[in-house]
Amino acid sequence: MHGIVYPSPMKSVKAYRYRYVILLCLVLLIFSVEIQWLNLAPVGRVTNHFYQGQLALKYASPVDLLSLMFLLVFVVASIPSSYLLHRLGPRWAVWIASGCIVFGSLTKWIYLASLPAVLFGQFILALGQALVLTSITEIVSRWFPIRERGMAVGITSASQYLSLAAVMILTPLLVATRANDPSWGEGFERMMGIYALVSSILALIPAFLMRENPPTPSSTIQTPKNQSFRTSFRIMNKNASLRGLMIIFSIGWGVLMTLFIKVDEISALLGFNDSNGFLGISMFAGGMVGAIVLPGLSDRYRRRKLFFLFCNVCSIPGILLLVFCQQIGAVLLSSEAIALIGASIVGLSLLASIPIGSQYAAELGIGISEEVIQGFLLLFSQGACAVILLVSLIATDAYSPMVLSTLAALLAASMIGSTFLKESEMIVTEEERLKGVIEQEIVHLQ
Repeated sequence: MHGIVYPSPMKSVKAYRYRYVILLCLVLLIFSVEIQWLNLAPVGRVTNHFYQGQLALKYASPVDLLSLMFLLVFVVASIPSSYLLHRLGPRWAVWIASGCIVFGSLTKWIYLASLPAVLFGQFILALGQALVLTSITEIVSRWFPIRERGMAVGITSASQYLSLAAVMILTPLLVATRANDPSWGEGFERMMGIYALVSSILALIPAFLMRENPPTPSSTIQTPKNQSFRTSFRIMNKNASLRGLMIIFSIGWGVLMTLFIKVDEISALLGFNDSNGFLGISMFAGGMVGAIVLPGLSDRYRRRKLFFLFCNVCSIPGILLLVFCQQIGAVLLSSEAIALIGASIVGLSLLASIPIGSQYAAELGIGISEEVIQGFLLLFSQGACAVILLVSLIATDAYSPMVLSTLAALLAASMIGSTFLKESEMIVTEEERLKGVIEQEIVHLQ
């Protein structure tokens, strides 16, 4: 299964309690860097006003530039980060990442009044993010027995989305965002200081607690040797369904992240007077429900294509409610209520498609290391989001209302493309996938 070779005799391994400290270190690193990515998006109008006139750019706003920095740097730095990880080891990688996060966070706070300095701090943070995200599977594989690795990686993935949800909720609470409030925009400096201190503290803890390896290996089961990206890409390119799934998955992820990045700009476009973050919160609320329920149903009924297609189909009415919320709101409820309903449907659909699509890709990519597949999914998704965001940036004011329509067209294309994918020939639940491992390996808790 998945290229794993089992030893014939049953062997014993030790699972050390310190692995949970290692997992906590990963979660803290992820949280510390991800809250710096979109912490200004919920109050985009305040941020753009604060930095008004500092950069003579025709298209991009400060919020767009800060968000885009993370995406572009990851696309460029992900492979060098992987090389650095294997060259120096996880402990050095964590030290460097922690240093980048602390330096970048404090730079953004101390030199808050200067947008170029804030962009430089964001660039350093983006380098730290690339190191953190590329090190997750390597660190988990060193410390966790195979039966627990899926759980550990799942927790780190969940922490990424929880950190984004946290900034969508907390940022509007820290800044005065009511349109008619005389104190509009107050609290911006304090908010940046709070995020800088929180990120720095959370990033420093793993630097002291991280260890290179457990005293003994976490597993005796041999996994395939790492394939080069070129070889893996060649194998993937011959698999039409996997290739198509990669593209569709990346479009969905890119659309979702673009909505989060431009959430306040879209809120203003849809008639929300205040930068209260309600649109982003609605997307996350729906997403948490979908991400819990739909992947479980996919396992229960052993259907990957059906539920992945279902997610893509459901995203269409959600995005259309956003596009036409003002027209529908004129006759039913209100435009804000229709927009919030549409946002929750979009979040439910697209966030649920991420775990389903990840497992779907792993099952279609038999013969390719699962770590490589997940790495490609992350790389392509970040790249797709960067492209979508760049296109949205060059849209002039006359075309800015068409941004949502363009995202709707992309989701419609993804839905159509999903119908041409083939069902996974190897639908295996996590319990079944690990059954052979459990029978071959005894884990002793230490």
